[in-house]
Order: sequence, then C-alpha cells, then structure tokens
Amino acid sequence: MIKKEIIYNKFLMLNGILLILFGLFFPLIIQNAWFNIIFTIRNAISVGDSGHLILASASMSFLYAIQSTCIFLGAILVTYYTGLKMTLSKFKLTIIFLFAIIFFHIANHMISDLPWEPVSTTLALVIALFIVDKLFGETNSLLQVSIVIIQVFFAFQWLNIMPLFSVYHIGQSDIPYSIKTAGLYLHAGSVLNFTGFAFFLPFICSAFITTTLFISYTRNIGMMKDNYEKEREIQTMKAKALESRIYKEVKSLVHDLKTPLVTIKGLNSLLAVSRDSEKLEEYSGRIDSSVDKMSEMISSFLYEASRQKLNTLDLVSYIRAQLPLEDDTIKIELKIAENLPDIYVNKIRMARAIINILENAIIVPCTKPYKHIIFEVKPMYKGLYIMIEDNGIGIEEENLQRIWELGFSTNNTSGLGLTFAKQVIEDNEGTIGILSQVNKGTVATIFLPSIDNFSDRAISERI
Repeated sequence: MIKKEIIYNKFLMLNGILLILFGLFFPLIIQNAWFNIIFTIRNAISVGDSGHLILASASMSFLYAIQSTCIFLGAILVTYYTGLKMTLSKFKLTIIFLFAIIFFHIANHMISDLPWEPVSTTLALVIALFIVDKLFGETNSLLQVSIVIIQVFFAFQWLNIMPLFSVYHIGQSDIPYSIKTAGLYLHAGSVLNFTGFAFFLPFICSAFITTTLFISYTRNIGMMKDNYEKEREIQTMKAKALESRIYKEVKSLVHDLKTPLVTIKGLNSLLAVSRDSEKLEEYSGRIDSSVDKMSEMISSFLYEASRQKLNTLDLVSYIRAQLPLEDDTIKIELKIAENLPDIYVNKIRMARAIINILENAIIVPCTKPYKHIIFEVKPMYKGLYIMIEDNGIGIEEENLQRIWELGFSTNNTSGLGLTFAKQVIEDNEGTIGILSQVNKGTVATIFLPSIDNFSDRAISERI
C-alpha cells in the first residue's frame, strides 16, 4: 500500500513539472493569439470603437490566467508531493512557494520575451495562496482548486487595463499599456476603469464564494460518510444485541424443554418394566402430552404468528422462573389474583416481552435503599391486566415519547427490549403504556384480551 502511494505521489509530481513547463512555453504555443490581440487593439484605434479594446482585454486576461494557473498548479503539485510540506513550517513554505512562482514568471519572460505584470501577479498569488490553504487542505481536489484559481488570476488581470491603477505600476507591460494608451486616445479611460471593476469584483467574489461552497460540500460529504459509518456501527450493535436477545430466548427455551424431556425419559423407563395395561396407557398419554408441550414451545419460538390457548398462571410461572429473586438489593413483590382468564398468545415471545420490561425495572438506577418492583397480574374487563412498577429514577418527559424507538435507551442498553415488547404485545392484540415521574419511578401497564374476546378471525387464521 505504501509503495502504491509513493508511485502515485511521483506521478502527481511529474504532472506538476509538466504543468510548469507547459506554463513556461505557453506564450510560444499561442503566439498567433497574442498577434490577434495586438491586431484588435490597432483595429480599435482605426475604427474608433472602444468595444474592440474590451475584447482585446478579455482575450489577454484569459490567456494570462491560463498561463499563471498552469504554473501555480504545477508548483502546488511539486510542493505538496515532494515532502516539503512535511519538513517546512507553513510560513517558510509560503515564502518558498511565492518566490518559486515569481521565478517561473521571470523565466517565462526570458524564454518568450513576453512582459509580465509583477504587481498584479503578486497580488493574485497572495490571494490564491490564501484560498489554496483553505481549499486544498479541506478538499484535496486539484479540479476544485483549478476552478477557483483561474477565477483569481482572470480577475486580477483586469486591473492591468485600468488607467486608474497606472500610478501603482500596474499594467506597465506592452499589451496592457497599449490597451490603456488606445483607451486614452479614444477617450475611453472611464470605460476601461468601469469594465475592469465590472470583471474584477464579480470574479474575485465568485472565487471566494466558490471556495466556500466547495469547502461546505466537502464537509457535508465528510459528515455524510461519518454518519454512514456511525449508522453501520449502530446497525452492527443492534444486530449483536438482537443476537443476544435471541440467545436469551433460546436459552430459556432449552431450559424449559428439559422438563418434558425428563418426563419422557422417566416414563419411557417405566414403560420398559410395567406390565399393567392401564399404567401403560397412562404413561403413553403423558408422553404424548409432553411431546405436544415440546412441539408447542418450539413452534412459539420459531413462528412469530404462532398462538396457543394459555392459562395465565402458566405464563406467570414461566416468567417467575426467569426473575433474580435471590438478589438482596431487589425486592420483587408479586400480586397474582385468582380467577385469571385464559389468553391466546405466543407464550415464549409474550414471556420474553414481559421479562424485558421487568429487566428494565431491575437495571434502572435507584436512589432508594433498595429496589422495589411490583409485578401485579389481575383479571380485567374482557381481558388480563399486568402492571410492573418500580421506584427507580424515572424517565424525563421529553424521553417518554422516544422510549419505543429502536435503539433508544436511557440506561446504556441496546434499546431493543421495549421495542420488541411493544411489537409482541400489539401483535397479540394487546396494548402497553408507560407512565413515569422523575425520581419517583415508572409504571408499565399491559392489557391482553382474554381468549373469549380475542379476534375470532385472528384465531381462525392461526388454527
């Protein structure tokens, strides 16, 4: 990987050298274009039309901008990818960079005998260096830098044709001087000043605006990538949490399967020694019942839509077996009423949903001497009422509406428990609600319809 990076850096450095050479010999390549500019200036004097001077100025500014941009970009590539950036301070690097580009322009003047504008070019270089420092450090995009830099050089070239700045030794080379002289001859000095400002100001503003837009775009892309990576991490964490929850369900299922398996094993050993036909029939029936119970448990785990008629006390007993009643710091008070109605639910998933709520009550921080949790089950009109109350620190009001969101948690948990519980309860035509007060505690209430009030269509679909 490092070798590829070295090769890539050398390739960019070579491109930088080629750009510098192209910029140095650019005036020789487009000699005809320079002659056309001179011809346009003479034509303006002949016909007395200052519009030809504007056209000559635009052509000159564009050609100068192309040449300066090539030299500038070439110097950037050579500087950035020769290691100078890593060894020199920012100030020293800027000074070397500035003198290098000025040297290249002087060399260009010696090669092509084309005059150059030291004042306007140096001003453009200072602005260009400032922009590159902001832009190239953020985007590292040569194309974006090129778009901005050519605007800067194009803008500053217009200062050369403005008679207003002649006193500052701007526009003293042959072509700009000829344009200004022709403008004075045609009484078009104010026109050249106005035109210069009309091009300079929009292009220099455009360069800064474009820089800002490129930086904002790059930062937004970076933020999107970061958010995407964070989202991937969150999804991975959720997947692991979901795995953990499924593991808990499997563990609970395996634990519950032991009872009928032990029963089957014991009855099977009795079948081998018993000669009583009545006993054999009884043992066989109990084995069938245990097998049916195992099948029911496995179906409840594998198929979410699976429902069975269930005695509420069986569900409560299953849940109680999962609670940490031996913890001295937690007091779980069970209030189980009599005459509880039968319900029609997926036992394994409903038990896991209620256990998730109980686990939340167990792990929530508490400022009291001990954690007090009330688990109440009682009959209600047309169904079953379940209440889980704790004396924890409670939930802030602004978070109450978010507790059902997938991944949201106030206790540094996976944030899957309540979402899973709500989905399971509603899939079984039940409802769940949560009330909470800060520093007082939280109450979760669950309603499940009795089997007599469960949707007849829902039952028929599942039979």
